[in-house]
Amino acid sequence: MKPHRPYGLAPTRLEADILKIRAFEMVLTLFYVEDLKQFIIQSLESSLRFTSTAPALPKKGKMEAARRILVAEGCISQADSDQILRLVDYRNTIGHKIHSLTCDIGAYSELGDFDPKTFQPIRKYDYSAAKSAAQLRRRVSDGMSKKFSLMLTFNGLRFEAAERIYLTEIKRLKKNVNKGIDQLNQTMAETKAVIKEIPKNVFDNAQPGHPRNIRMNGTLSEIGISCVFQLFNSGATPLAVSYLMRISHRAANNWYKKWVSSK
Repeated sequence: MKPHRPYGLAPTRLEADILKIRAFEMVLTLFYVEDLKQFIIQSLESSLRFTSTAPALPKKGKMEAARRILVAEGCISQADSDQILRLVDYRNTIGHKIHSLTCDIGAYSELGDFDPKTFQPIRKYDYSAAKSAAQLRRRVSDGMSKKFSLMLTFNGLRFEAAERIYLTEIKRLKKNVNKGIDQLNQTMAETKAVIKEIPKNVFDNAQPGHPRNIRMNGTLSEIGISCVFQLFNSGATPLAVSYLMRISHRAANNWYKKWVSSK
């Protein structure tokens, strides 16, 4: 069943902040991984050209050949080589299928990819990718400096201002997200507690999940209105009613006001 969104289809502030973090991190990942690729290939090619200390790279599959050379020469571990491949694949996903890294957030999260065996959603976004790529760049550089000449560029300096701003914004947004998650968890815990206190006989009589409670146009039927009033009589909050009846929080608040007026 599609997750109920009591506040509507528009992204919440928490969702907006999460997507902003991802946007900044994906830009950082794009730069770090592409810079790493160019650094490895250009350093190996310059070592061959100027000092003849590196094997020649093929015209096709340069990165795959470069990874094998670096492992064989002891510049990086096999685990680092595997991580380079994983990050390059992840970079390609950002470039060509970015929607698969954002679709789990928002009103259409059910449209994401699912594991065919478990039917559980596949979370493709990697919050560690940007940091991992930056750390890997340093390890590769340290390892290659022992065997090859290194090709240095001004790309890092060209990107420095953007990198500084993105990292600062990520840090700020993460504080907001952590605070928002705590607030959401508290609200959900309180709402579940309210629902748990509703007597079983009220659920049996009102049947808040029954389709007859909602008209074809999305409004409450007469039976649905009676159901809402029974829930309020049992101590349900507007938010609890919103989840139980799968109506908007705004509509639940309006019905709560009518219920109070009827007392």
